[in-house]
Amino acid sequence: MTEISIASCLDLIEQTFEREAEHIVRGEMAEIGALARTKVEHLETLYKAIEAGALRGQPSALIKRVEKLQATALEHDRHLQAMRFGLSRMIERIERLQSDTNVGSYNQYGARVQFSNSRGRFESKA
Repeated sequence: MTEISIASCLDLIEQTFEREAEHIVRGEMAEIGALARTKVEHLETLYKAIEAGALRGQPSALIKRVEKLQATALEHDRHLQAMRFGLSRMIERIERLQSDTNVGSYNQYGARVQFSNSRGRFESKA
């Protein structure tokens, strides 16, 4: 790979990361997912070039761009992990709220009896 083709590959990755950053800030998970395939394709191209030794003898500015992309990828990964963690906790809370509001009673043997399809209407099921 020549310096020009490496630079154009880096340009594509940087543009992809910029769009990804915009989606992260807006919380647009679907758009981030749609962009993932493009990002992976560009990164694989760069990875293959690096593995083939394309960075040997390249200017330090080009190598610094690659290092900056690595740092950006790590930063985006941390943000995406935080978003995934936050969403999973939110789902857990919603599920807990739903299970806490189930309406039921106890039968003559002390076993719990769940009213069918009842949630939160305590006064009408007594």
